[in-house]
Amino acid sequence: MTPPDPISEEIVSLLDSGSVTCRQWAEQDLGPYYLAGQPVRKDVTEGRPGVPLGLGLLLAENDGSPVRDGVVGIWQCDAAGHYSGFPPPTASTSAPGSPPASPEYVHDSSFLRGQQRTNSNGLVEFRTIYPGWYPGRTVHIHLIVNMAGRTLISQLYFPDPLTDTIHARPPYNQRPGRDTTNETDAIFPIGGEPAVLQLRTTTDGHLGAARLQLPIQA
Repeated sequence: MTPPDPISEEIVSLLDSGSVTCRQWAEQDLGPYYLAGQPVRKDVTEGRPGVPLGLGLLLAENDGSPVRDGVVGIWQCDAAGHYSGFPPPTASTSAPGSPPASPEYVHDSSFLRGQQRTNSNGLVEFRTIYPGWYPGRTVHIHLIVNMAGRTLISQLYFPDPLTDTIHARPPYNQRPGRDTTNETDAIFPIGGEPAVLQLRTTTDGHLGAARLQLPIQA
C-alpha cells in the first residue's frame, strides 16, 4: 500500500483544539455491506452528491502511543441510503436494517469506500459526504482497522440535531422521514461509548474528527 496522504491543516487544527474527546474503541457490527479490497484513497466521493465532510481520525494504542501504519477503511451509504457494490436486496439476502430493494443500486461501483494507512502520528484523513439514512439505522460510517494481525471494527456517528438540519436540505430531503436516531438505534450503544464525531462547520460543508484508543490486545 502507498504511504499515507498528508493530513490537512484544518483536520490537525480540529484534533488539536481540545474539543475532541478521546474515546475507548467500541467494537461493533461489521454490517451486511462490507467489501474487502477497498480503494486506497483519501477522497472516496466519486461524485456522489451531498454535503462535503472531511473526516479525521487519530488512533492510539492503549498506552497512548500512536498507531503507525494501521490500515483504516471506511464505507457508508450515500444521500439516498444506497451502498456501492451491492445489488438490490431480496427476501433471502436482506439483513435487518437493510434498505429496501431499489434499481438505483450499482453493482460495479465503489463510491464512498476507501482505505489508507495511518501516519507516524496515528492520523488518517478521508474526504467524503455526510451520510444519508436507511430504514432501521441511525446515520453512521463503518470503520475497520487492520494492524499487526488484528482486525477491529466499529462505527462512527453524528449528532442528531445536525443530522436533522442537513437532512432537511437537498439532496437528502428527497427522502424525508428518517425512522431511527442515535437514541433508538440498536447498534449505537454496543461495545461501550459510541464514537460520535466532533463536527466543525466549514465554508462548504463540515469537518468531523474522533480520537480513538484501541483495546489491549488479548
